[in-house]
Amino acid sequence: MTGGRKVGVFICHCGGNISDVVDVYALREFAAKQEDVVLATDFRFMCSNEGQERLQKEIREKGLDGVVVACCTPKMYEDLFRGKAGEAGMNPYLLEIANIREQCSYAHGHAPEKATEKAKAIVKGQVERVRQLRPLEVKTATIHPGVAVVGGGIAGIHAATLLAELGHRVTLIEKSPTIGGNMARLVKTFPTDDCAMCTLSPKMNEVYNHPRVDLLTYAEVKEAKRSPGRFTLVVEKKPRYVTDACIACNRCTERCPVSTAKSPIQVESEWDVGLGKRKAIYLPFPQALPAIWTIDADHCFYFQRDRACRICAMVCPAKAIDFAMKPEVVTVEVGAVIVATGYREYDPTPLRHLGFRRYRNVVTQMQLARMLDSMGPTRGEVARPSDGKPADAIVMVQCVGSRGAPGDALVHEYCSRVCCMVAVKHASLIKKARPDAEVYILYNDLRAYGKGFEEYYASSMGLGVKYVRGLPGSVRPAGDRLVVDVDDMLTGRRLELPADLVVLSAALEPDPVDDLLAALHLDKTPDGFVKEYHPKINPTETAVKGVFVAGCAQGPKDITDTIAQAGAAAMSAAVFLGGGEMTLNPLVAEVDPALCRACDRCTEVCEFDAVCVDPERLVAVVDETACEGCGKCAVVCPTGAMSVRQFAKPQVVATIDAIAPLAVVP
Repeated sequence: MTGGRKVGVFICHCGGNISDVVDVYALREFAAKQEDVVLATDFRFMCSNEGQERLQKEIREKGLDGVVVACCTPKMYEDLFRGKAGEAGMNPYLLEIANIREQCSYAHGHAPEKATEKAKAIVKGQVERVRQLRPLEVKTATIHPGVAVVGGGIAGIHAATLLAELGHRVTLIEKSPTIGGNMARLVKTFPTDDCAMCTLSPKMNEVYNHPRVDLLTYAEVKEAKRSPGRFTLVVEKKPRYVTDACIACNRCTERCPVSTAKSPIQVESEWDVGLGKRKAIYLPFPQALPAIWTIDADHCFYFQRDRACRICAMVCPAKAIDFAMKPEVVTVEVGAVIVATGYREYDPTPLRHLGFRRYRNVVTQMQLARMLDSMGPTRGEVARPSDGKPADAIVMVQCVGSRGAPGDALVHEYCSRVCCMVAVKHASLIKKARPDAEVYILYNDLRAYGKGFEEYYASSMGLGVKYVRGLPGSVRPAGDRLVVDVDDMLTGRRLELPADLVVLSAALEPDPVDDLLAALHLDKTPDGFVKEYHPKINPTETAVKGVFVAGCAQGPKDITDTIAQAGAAAMSAAVFLGGGEMTLNPLVAEVDPALCRACDRCTEVCEFDAVCVDPERLVAVVDETACEGCGKCAVVCPTGAMSVRQFAKPQVVATIDAIAPLAVVP
């Protein structure tokens, strides 16, 4: 459709972010001369309340049926401006954003004249595009009640509890036998040295006993299907081989022959990060919830030796052992999903110069946390794993697996944020318990960024913790001890630090949940974390409506920030559910039956199962409620029968021709 449309162009100064580089007055005069443009104006802040009111006023008074807002990225304000245009009586899908901030003023701040010319081209292109657009119908869908929270660490627990308190039905899904996550492994939390379990355990009990929370532990999401306002999750509950009749008497664990001194099977405790052993039937830790034991079939003599052992069943007074238990599939239907899958500790083995797994007395900070726990493998004693002797000299190494050079496949480029304070905390705890111990922290940059962190760092120096700016060249054995070579960047000296224990502050990595993210159609950032919709204004939302992210699934953070983001994610989910219905995206694929030849290529590439071929009509059919408008079908269509609304060939070509007109060959 061309001609007869009344187009308005609104140019934002962005408080100088745009107008300090782009000549907005020249741009306004240029826009006013474009075909069908009946209004060209500029304003200091189009996103302000006054700017939005001005937009609506002009739409009503001038009868605009097409709008171009020249401002910043559409990711931030396109939905806002479209909503305001709709309120003013204009079809919201006749509004387009011309991004002249990120694409002009930010990118070409050194060349104002060229930035202005580029802004003119972008605005002209969007004007031509708007002239070609057609009104679209806005449809809605009812949102199914209920929320699924995937991940039972502190983020998932907090989000689930808040949502349940707000009256929503919550299904909390955790892949391990107990909720609690990594926080349950920590002995203390910085900067107050509070007992981690004393803080976490009440929250675990609250969510476990909440009448509106359904808890699925030892369970994983195997499939996820999405339809408007509804997510259908297929969850597999792994068999514990112990029923709910378990009375937590611990007799089975006491008598289990696995991991005893004479047993050929020795199972490393996941809870103690490999520093201790566990039995084949076990409870991860004393405060675990649910307090039901689990049999590890991969190491149980009953399963591995053709039913050679039934000791646990014989000693169980509640008759709770059921070796015939099978996996159970549970279907969960909800309106929203919160991904709170947490993190895992980076494995430093590839960094051979640091000696992890080569020398037994090289451990990670998480392993040290288990040592410091009075319920841990060493009963609170910081000891050498090689012989159990107390460690008199401890050297901690920072940035292990973090802040690496771009392109280094062995390490991550990002900072893991918490490692500095974890080292300060553990060093302080050691010095408080054993003032005579020598504790060094080798660092590149020490980042004490939070409330009370700088004071906590200063108090550690008062306790006698020694800080050396420099990262080790190597960790090598010297008799029954280790020696850490390091260049002190502040003094220029080469140091050789003897150590009974070397502690690596390993990076925080996203827990590997690629299958879950793929099923929910969630994107990842280059470092593997869940990609939020916008890191500043939408840090808890994702590009998929109804899916939210919280905690370390989104990026490394401490407990305080994790709980804050989990609360924000819960509120975002509650607002989404509270609306009762959601607006469907009308920018979806459509088929020209006259051109379609039912080749099936569109169905092969569609990730959303939104396209199928009608066997009777032999033409592709789009399910508009499932389509996300990604455009893959249009790309592979050999006849041009498939297109995405508002991105049809005439609309795209008009934009391109306006920006870069074809040369006319005589």
